[in-house]
Amino acid sequence: MQRLVLIVFFVLTIWPLEACAPKPTPTPNFHTQPQPTPSAVSPSPSKAEIASPAWAVQLSGAINSTPIISGDLVIVATADGVVHAVQAGTGESVWMFSPKTRVWDASVNADETRVCAGMEGGQIICLDALTGQTLWIFDAGQEVQSRVALTPDRVYAPTTQAGTGLETNFNESASLIALDAATGEFVWEAVTENYILRRPVIAGEIILTGGAFQVEGQAAGTIETRIYALNTEDGSVRWKYESNDGLVRWVDVSGETVVFSAASETVNALGLADGKLLWQFGPGYWMQFPAMQNGNIFFGSGDELFQAVNASNGQVVWQHEINMSSLNQIGRPLIQENRIWFNSVTGEVYALDAATGGQVKYLSTGRTSRVGGVLYQNLYIMGDPDGNLSAYEIE
Repeated sequence: MQRLVLIVFFVLTIWPLEACAPKPTPTPNFHTQPQPTPSAVSPSPSKAEIASPAWAVQLSGAINSTPIISGDLVIVATADGVVHAVQAGTGESVWMFSPKTRVWDASVNADETRVCAGMEGGQIICLDALTGQTLWIFDAGQEVQSRVALTPDRVYAPTTQAGTGLETNFNESASLIALDAATGEFVWEAVTENYILRRPVIAGEIILTGGAFQVEGQAAGTIETRIYALNTEDGSVRWKYESNDGLVRWVDVSGETVVFSAASETVNALGLADGKLLWQFGPGYWMQFPAMQNGNIFFGSGDELFQAVNASNGQVVWQHEINMSSLNQIGRPLIQENRIWFNSVTGEVYALDAATGGQVKYLSTGRTSRVGGVLYQNLYIMGDPDGNLSAYEIE
C-alpha cells in the first residue's frame, strides 16, 4: 500500500505538459537495437539511517525545479513564481526576486553572471546572479515555460502554445528566440511547425530543440514528435526529425549523437550532422533526464534501474538496481570525479562508479523530492515539495 501511494504521488507531480500528453506506440518502421543481458546487475542497497542536513532553509514555495549552482550561490525557483539565491556553503539567503507577475519556475537557468527565465505574460528576464537586480527584460509576446539555454553571448528561449495556465492551441507555432545576453536585444526568431518547444541544447554551431505538433486531419490532441537542429548564427534549419513518440521530454547531445526521449519511453539516437535515426533503446518505463560522459548515456527509469548505455550503438554497458522502496531516479544525474550522483523520489541519494555501476555512496534524507539535486564541494543540495532546501554532506 505504501508503494502504491508513492507511485500515485509521483505521477501526480509530473509537470502538467507531461500529464496531458497521450502515450503513442513507437513507430513500427524503426528498428530497435537488440539489448544484451548485462553480465551483472548491481543489487539494491539495504535501507540507510536518515542523515541530518548540514544546513536547511525554508523557501517561499514548493521546489519543483532542480536548483542551479552559480558560483558560490544556489539559484532556486519556487512554484509560487519567486527566484531565490542562497549561499551554497551555508544556506544563508542572499537575494530574492518576487515580481508581480510570476516567474515560470521550470524556465529558469543560470550561469556565473546571470539568471534568466520566462515570466507570465510573455516576457523574458535576465537578472544579475550576484545581486538579483534586473539586467534587462524582453517582451516575447509568447510564454516561455521550459528552461532557456545560455551561452556567454546569447540567451535562447523556447516558447509554447500549451502549458500551465494556457489554452492549448494546436494551430499556433512555437518559436525559438535568440537574444543578446548582455543587452536583451533581439537577434533572431525561428518560427517552427510545433506548438510546443522544450529545453534547447547547444552543440557547437548547432542548437537543438524538440516538442510536439498536431497532424492535420487527425483528432485534436493526437501528439506527434518533431526535433529541430538550427544554426546558432541565424536560426536557419539544418534538419528536422519526425516520429510518433509523443511529447518530447528531453533532447541532449553526446559527441556526434543526438538523443531524445518522449512519451513513448524510448531513447532515440540521431546523427548530429543529418538527423538520421541511429538506434533506439526502449526500457518501457518513465524515464528522466540523462547525463553524458566518455561516450556513455546515464539515466534512470521507472523499473528502479539506473543504467549506462553506449551512445554510439545503444548497447547496455551496466545496470544498477536502486532501493525498491525509493521508486526511481529523478532529475539529471550529476557526474563528479567518475561518480554518478542522483536522488530518488523518496529522498535517497546515490553515488555509482561511472565505469562499473558499482555503488559508492548511499544515504537517506527522509524527504520526498520531485526533482534532482546539485553538487557543491562536499554537499548534495536538494529541494522538496514543502519548500525546504537542504544540504547533505557526502564526503
